Amino acid sequence: MKSLYAQIVVTFIAAIVIGLVITFSISGRLHALQVAEKLETQMVNIGKEFIELYKKEPDTDADLYLDAMSSGSFEVLLFKDDAEESLYYEEGQDWDIDQADVERVLNGDVHNEYLLPPRINIGLPFEKDGSSYALFLRPDFEFFFEGFRQIVLILFLTVLLIGSFVFILSTRWIVRPIKAMTETAGELAKGNFDVQVETKRKDELGSLAHSFNQMAHGLGELDGMRQQFVSNVSHEIQSPLTSIQGFARALKDGVVTDEENRQAYYDIIEKESRRLSTLSQNLLKLATLDSDHPPYEPSSYKLDEQLRRVLAHMQPQWADKKINIDADLEGCSLYGDADQLEQVWVNILSNAIRHTQTEGTIAVRLKADEDGAEVTIIDDGEGMRPEDQQRIFERFYKADKSRTRKQGGSGLGLSIAEKIVQLHDGAIHVTSRPGEGAAFTVHLPRR
Repeated sequence: MKSLYAQIVVTFIAAIVIGLVITFSISGRLHALQVAEKLETQMVNIGKEFIELYKKEPDTDADLYLDAMSSGSFEVLLFKDDAEESLYYEEGQDWDIDQADVERVLNGDVHNEYLLPPRINIGLPFEKDGSSYALFLRPDFEFFFEGFRQIVLILFLTVLLIGSFVFILSTRWIVRPIKAMTETAGELAKGNFDVQVETKRKDELGSLAHSFNQMAHGLGELDGMRQQFVSNVSHEIQSPLTSIQGFARALKDGVVTDEENRQAYYDIIEKESRRLSTLSQNLLKLATLDSDHPPYEPSSYKLDEQLRRVLAHMQPQWADKKINIDADLEGCSLYGDADQLEQVWVNILSNAIRHTQTEGTIAVRLKADEDGAEVTIIDDGEGMRPEDQQRIFERFYKADKSRTRKQGGSGLGLSIAEKIVQLHDGAIHVTSRPGEGAAFTVHLPRR
């Protein structure tokens, strides 16, 4: 039984049947007990009427009266003290009465006994012509319960049929969004992320459908990002490859004859090769940071000394553009992965150098307190629009694509920096205005 709809319907019907059977059994017992209590008084009165009639009219055929009683709704037994067997007994009746009970009634005691399943036996003593008699009566519960069972059975079937019909219809309504989600999941598996589960329900299934739609939307965005990523990677690889192939073919075909131009072509091929190498390294770095267990080897070290060392190593880059470095670094010890964080400062500073004009200024600030450290790197470049600031940490995003391409940026440096900062439970953000430069601020916890 693979269908959820069929499973729910069968389970419901089985539960209804079991519940009704148990209810029928319990209600029958309770009804029998109530009837037995009411019949006790009635049987005593009927027994007394028979005794009075038997005493007043001794010539009356007692068997006829007892037959009338027994053929109705009661079963009857009659004993006499000098008789070895009962004076009256109807074939087919099974009485569970001890001889001791009979003797007690013959001696004048009233017998009253409740049995299970609900049964009641009444024994009444009386005397006639110097002889002792014992009259036993019990109700014929089949007679009393025949109508009750029919009514309950009709109710049983009515509830089962109507309940099943209503439940089958309601189950279709309940299962409908699940079937819709199953069909939508099939479309998602085929790569169609534009599908949605249409529902107006406000219950748990409605929430599930809403979450499912959000998941489909997220998968669509993720697929779009994947396609954009592939496109960007292809473009970033194709651009230097085209240059390398073009200049290499020119050199091979002897288009360039003078040594100066030939050397310029060699320099371009070397530059584009380095660009490809940097791109592949950055992609590998991002893949490593995106893994479930990115490399992280923390230790305690001096952050201010690290920043001074990075500035010194990058001196050829900023000195080539005659950029002034304004560094104000407080002494600070930090617990983190020194190699990873050095990559952060290199990437942010490289970005600042690319966007700072010749003879411009880059400020580097380090402030520390008991909670952690704050590093701010400020350039006086062209700045960014608000919409660019929101996307600046996206992979391959470039605020000024033509300018960055000329300067050799791949659009991955800031993405890598953000990943490393997040790995250290820190935060990075940018503030900027067009024409007023940009300030990248990194907050890192002390431990």
